[in-house]
Amino acid sequence: MKYDATTTRDAALHVEVIDTWADFAALRPAWEQLYDTDPETSVFLSWQWIAQAFSGNTFRWSVLVVRAEAGAQQVMCILPLKYRVHWSRSRNEFHTEIEAGGRLLWSEYTGFLCHPSFEQQGLEAAATKLAQLPWTRLSMRYVAQERRARIFVDALEKNGAKGAFRDYMINKGTTNNLLCPQVGLPDDFETYLDEQVSANRRQKWRRFLRHRIEKEGVAFHLASDKDAETNIDQLLSNWMERWEDDKGTRTAKSVASNYRDVLMSAHKQGDLFLPSLRREGNVLGALGHVLDRDQGRVHFIVAGRDVNAKDPFIGAALHFHSIQWAIENGFTCYDFCHGNEDYKYSFGAEDQEVFYFVIRRQAYNPHLAFDSIGTGEALGKIEGFIQDGNTERATLACRQLANLLS
Repeated sequence: MKYDATTTRDAALHVEVIDTWADFAALRPAWEQLYDTDPETSVFLSWQWIAQAFSGNTFRWSVLVVRAEAGAQQVMCILPLKYRVHWSRSRNEFHTEIEAGGRLLWSEYTGFLCHPSFEQQGLEAAATKLAQLPWTRLSMRYVAQERRARIFVDALEKNGAKGAFRDYMINKGTTNNLLCPQVGLPDDFETYLDEQVSANRRQKWRRFLRHRIEKEGVAFHLASDKDAETNIDQLLSNWMERWEDDKGTRTAKSVASNYRDVLMSAHKQGDLFLPSLRREGNVLGALGHVLDRDQGRVHFIVAGRDVNAKDPFIGAALHFHSIQWAIENGFTCYDFCHGNEDYKYSFGAEDQEVFYFVIRRQAYNPHLAFDSIGTGEALGKIEGFIQDGNTERATLACRQLANLLS
C-alpha cells in the first residue's frame, strides 16, 4: 500500500510489538526499505546489525513498528528495544527497565528509524504505544538524533511520564562521553594533512614514515577475512595487558568481551576495518573499526598496543594510516566515537553531540511495572535469591509472578 502525508497525517496509526524471531525476520524487507529512506540512520540501526544484537538474547528485546494501518507493507517508524529485569528494593518486586535495542551489542549509536515525511507522527505513535506497555524506567543513551529524541520524550510526557536529558561524564568527570569527535574527510590525504592537521603533527607523521616504515622494516597490515579473528584476539590481548591492572581483571575481561562482540559482528557482516602495525611479525599496535559504507563513516572502536613498544607515535600513526585508507576508499567521516579526549582533536576532529535521556512513569501502577517477557530472567534471579539464603525475597518474587499468571 502506498500512502502520503495528506492521507496519513491525521489518521490513527497502527503500532505493533514484534518480539519473536520469525516476525522480526519477516520485517526485514520493510526495515531495509525504511533504512534506505531515512537520512539519519547508521549501520548500528541496520536490520543486519540489530539481528546480531538480538541473536542469542531471547526474551530480552522487542521492536515497535509503526504503520499507517494494520497490514500495510510500508513502515513509518521502527524502535528496537532492550529489556532487563530489576528488583525494586523499595517495593519488593520485579520491575521492567527498557533501553535501546542496539545496546545488546554495545552499539556506538542508537535511535529511531523514521520515514522523513512522517517523523513526528511515527514517533508520537510509538511513544503512545510504549506508554501502554509495562515498564518503570526507559533510558536511551548515545542517540545521535536530537530532534527525534525530543519529540519522543515530549510525546511520552504527554502520556503521563516524566523525562529528563542527562549528562554522561566518565574518567572521574574529566571526559564527556556524549561528545563524539569526528573528522570530515576531503578528497585526498595530502589536502587533509595540509588543511586539517598542525605542521608539527604532519612532520611527526612524515618522520615516522621515513624512519620506521622505510628504514626499520615496520609495516602496516590490514586484517583479511582469513585472519580477522586472530587479529581481533591479538588487539584485545594487548588491550588487556594495558588496562587489566587499572580496571581490575573482572571488569577488564567484561569490557574486552564486549569489544570482541562488536568487532566480530562487524567482521561477520563485512564491515570490519582492523589495521595493525608490525615489525618482524610482532604486533606493535592495532585499531578496530566498524565501517558504515552507506553513510560513508569509519567508526573507531578500540585500540590495543604492545606495552613494551617504546615509540609513543604508534597509536597516532595507526590513526593517520586509517584516515588515509578511509579517504582513498571514498569515506567522508572518520569518527572517534564517544569521549572528548584531547588526542582526538590533533587529527582535526570536531565535536558531534549525542543525547541521553531517562523517562519514568509519574504515577506507580502495579499492572504496568513488570512485563512478562522478562519471566525467564526473573526466575533466574529468584534462583539467585534462594542460593543467597534470601527466602523472603524469593517468596515475594514468586508471588508476583504467580499473580501475573492468574
